Amino acid sequence: MRRGRTVYFCVFCLVLLALAVHALPVARAGILDEKYAELEQMQKEIEETRKQIEAKRRSESSVIKELEQLELELELAQRELDYLLARIQYLADRIEETEKEIAEVEKKTQEKKDLFCDRLVCMYKAGRTSYLEVLLDSKSVSEFMARLYYLREIAQDDARLIEEYKALKQELTEKKELLEQDVQDLTVAKAQQEQKRAAVASRSADRERYLAQIQQDRKQLEEALDQIERESKALEQVIRDLQAQGHQREKKEGLAMIRPVQGGWVSSEYGNRWHPVLQYYRFHAGIDIAVDSGVPIKAAEDGTVIVATRDSGYGYYVVIDHGGGISTLYAHCSKLLVNKGDVVTRGQTIALVGSTGMSTGPHLHFEVRVNGATDDPRKWVQF
Repeated sequence: MRRGRTVYFCVFCLVLLALAVHALPVARAGILDEKYAELEQMQKEIEETRKQIEAKRRSESSVIKELEQLELELELAQRELDYLLARIQYLADRIEETEKEIAEVEKKTQEKKDLFCDRLVCMYKAGRTSYLEVLLDSKSVSEFMARLYYLREIAQDDARLIEEYKALKQELTEKKELLEQDVQDLTVAKAQQEQKRAAVASRSADRERYLAQIQQDRKQLEEALDQIERESKALEQVIRDLQAQGHQREKKEGLAMIRPVQGGWVSSEYGNRWHPVLQYYRFHAGIDIAVDSGVPIKAAEDGTVIVATRDSGYGYYVVIDHGGGISTLYAHCSKLLVNKGDVVTRGQTIALVGSTGMSTGPHLHFEVRVNGATDDPRKWVQF
């Protein structure tokens, strides 16, 4: 009886052990998938934050250029104001000079009138003496004609001077009126220019406030990006630690690789081909996608960067280990955005398209390897 109970107990323990062993990979797979999902979300946040920072930088650059233009407009407006003020001052000086000239003409006219009046008073005081008597007292016809000539000249000279002074005064008065009209016109123009300058200054102040806000927003975004990247690096370390402990991802449908670049066209297939640089037939270990330089290169699947370097053939290139003996290679990059040991997620930007190494133009050379051996990328990715 006791022996039977012992057998039952042993069977029960074996069943529990089997259940525990069977459940352990599920738990491990679950936690690693959860961490990868968190990392993928972080990478999306990083990409979005970088886009926002770049947008802020473009806005900042645009506003700075606008401020430079407004500064130029302010300088031109100030120069115009300075010119108008100088012109107004010049005309004011001319008006003052003209007023002095008018006063001098009025003085001379009055002096001439006073002299004429004095002459009339003197003749009146002389009693019978008159122009007629002066003429009649002549001793001869020639003396009579001479006196008549001089008297006529005196009278005409007086009349002429008075008329000249009047005409000069009228001319100066009109000149003064024109100068005053010019001053009035310039004063109006000055007021308009001051309004224009004030409007430009106000707009400049608004743009400076906007620039300050953009710079503050960009700084906050950069700080947020730094924080997310620190958290991302910490999460990558957690994933590496979990992998080192034996945790594996649960892939119900296997790998689901995405196209590593958007746009472009397949310029060279996998297999034997005529090498464009070496000029002989040679096995081509991947697929070439011709695309513009600088286009982002995305990780085809989640994984860990095991190579991020440069050589004479591949140029700048990245290799990502996706687990299960499967890896992908991305070559001829212009710039690498990841380092060896980084954990990346599907769709994360890892590099930029270029033409480094043995290349005839900007393109991405993409390889898929299974246990180190190359495989046709079309089996894994839809191009």
